[in-house]
Amino acid sequence: MVKRCLEKNPEERFQSASDLAFALEAWLDSDSGEMAVVGERRRSRRARAWTAVAGGAVFALAAALVLAWWRTPPAVPVVESVTQLTDDGEPKLGHKLLYTDGSRLYFYEGSSGSWKIAQVSVTGGPISLIDTKLANPAIVGLTPDGSAFLAVDAVLNEPWLPLWSIPLPAGEPRRIGSIGDRWVGFFPDGRILFTQGKDLYVADKDNSNQRKLLSVTAERALGPSVSPDGQRIVFTVLPKDTDALVEVAADGAGLRTLIPGPHVCCGEWSIDGKYLLYQSFSERSSDIWALPMGTALVHRRSQPIRLTTGPLLFTSVFPSRDGKKVFAIGTKQRGELVRYDMKSHEFLPFLSGISALEPTFSQDGKWVAYVSYPNNTLWRSRSDGSEKMQLTYPPMEARFPRISPDGSKVAFESGDLLSDNLRLLIADMNGAAPPTAVAIRVAVGSDGGDWSPDGSLIVFNSYVEGKVFDDKNSYELRITDVRTGKTSAVPSSQGMFGGRWITQNTLVASNQDRTKFLTFDFRTQKWTDLAAAALLASAISPDRKYLYYTTGGVEPRAWRMRFADRRIEAITSLNDPSRAGKMGWIPGINVAPDGSPVFTRDIGTQEVYALNISWPK
Repeated sequence: MVKRCLEKNPEERFQSASDLAFALEAWLDSDSGEMAVVGERRRSRRARAWTAVAGGAVFALAAALVLAWWRTPPAVPVVESVTQLTDDGEPKLGHKLLYTDGSRLYFYEGSSGSWKIAQVSVTGGPISLIDTKLANPAIVGLTPDGSAFLAVDAVLNEPWLPLWSIPLPAGEPRRIGSIGDRWVGFFPDGRILFTQGKDLYVADKDNSNQRKLLSVTAERALGPSVSPDGQRIVFTVLPKDTDALVEVAADGAGLRTLIPGPHVCCGEWSIDGKYLLYQSFSERSSDIWALPMGTALVHRRSQPIRLTTGPLLFTSVFPSRDGKKVFAIGTKQRGELVRYDMKSHEFLPFLSGISALEPTFSQDGKWVAYVSYPNNTLWRSRSDGSEKMQLTYPPMEARFPRISPDGSKVAFESGDLLSDNLRLLIADMNGAAPPTAVAIRVAVGSDGGDWSPDGSLIVFNSYVEGKVFDDKNSYELRITDVRTGKTSAVPSSQGMFGGRWITQNTLVASNQDRTKFLTFDFRTQKWTDLAAAALLASAISPDRKYLYYTTGGVEPRAWRMRFADRRIEAITSLNDPSRAGKMGWIPGINVAPDGSPVFTRDIGTQEVYALNISWPK
């Protein structure tokens, strides 16, 4: 019966019988050879089954290993030490001004309008200058082989700038056409990559054969950097609302956002192409970050890694040629409050020379409010510095304080300048209550608000509806009644900037281009030209009889004008001989109760640093 069953359906029986039953049947019917075939089939099936089980186990093990790898935090680069390489006290401004050929660092420094090209060993030491024969040279790039750097004359303000090749270590500059913005990158073969407005251009080594690579929808593209293999380009875009680091293939295809910002800039590839180095900044900080740039088909989601956390502000990051260091400009912020004595014609420490900005005084001269620098907190004290009290705390940042005529309150501006998100607030001078907002969407750079003589109104700058700060005639003056909270626009004030009260019925302001002062009479509802000047900052004297202001240019000066007869008097030069070539002044002017102009002298430093980094293996 067993045999008949096997003969009828051997496959089905084979799948259900035990090994012993099959062995017995094979012995009983071995002469037929049928069970030999069935046994061979079974062994084949068992082999395939074991192969499937083994394959599944291997797959499960591999999946577990991949999952464990995915969940395990990757090794990250670590800054092991920071070494200062320069110590000359010269200003080194900019987001991309450091370059190296492996043994020397090249950068530009000095006051705006009189930059100089300098060099220093990558290990630090004395600085030497390179004579380029350009009036105001700015380095824009270093050739991949280190044989020359490219520079423009930054005195010029043209859509396309003449480009010069400066041989290293010495040689005569050679003109090689023009470029758009002061932002240049290089392909490994020496081809030049540069930006012009919204466009990226590629040119041959000698800047010939320029052709557009792509255009972006943002307002500007800047800071291009090519990967070491020449396959990818990273650059910064500046839309109207924020900025971002983006990546595109070398042929201009596949544009994508790497870091959406806000406030990111100036990516530079590490020497092996595994990381993108960039800076992320705010008003009070600027730090270096590294973004892993994976190339494998399977890799963990890249997360930016913060390499620095202050206290210096780091900018202009650039990797060393040996891949062991990152060079950067480190800024230490420090100010010194001074007043100019009109009799002795000397700058003297004010409030013991504290690091502060924008002092404002009560009408009786007994109280002062100011903003500490660089952390932008609001303080008040007696005019001799006693009875000091802090009125605001981080993360709130205060700017442009103004004490009310009765001395009980102080109005100030607060918010993120870089995000264009500003408000006007009022705080009690005794710190009894938290500050309260009286106006929103205050215009960037508007110097805060100003109290009317009777203390009932505050004038400030806002934006014309539908415009932003860089549009023509985008500003307008508005007035808030602090008693009712109602706000209204000053008639015909589009394009007016920085309103100040002279009397209860008269305002003074400048045009948006800051080329002249005008007055507005509320009784006649008319604007009248007052004086022409290339303005930087302005203030009204406590008695409201004088307009103080500063002008820039080759010879920056402080001035004052008497409203009664429009007599203009030069107060002093702001070219401080004792600090020739140093940082100079932080923009702004205020007036002490005795009529002395008050300034903040910038005594901070900007030097070149080397960050020694341990990179993951």
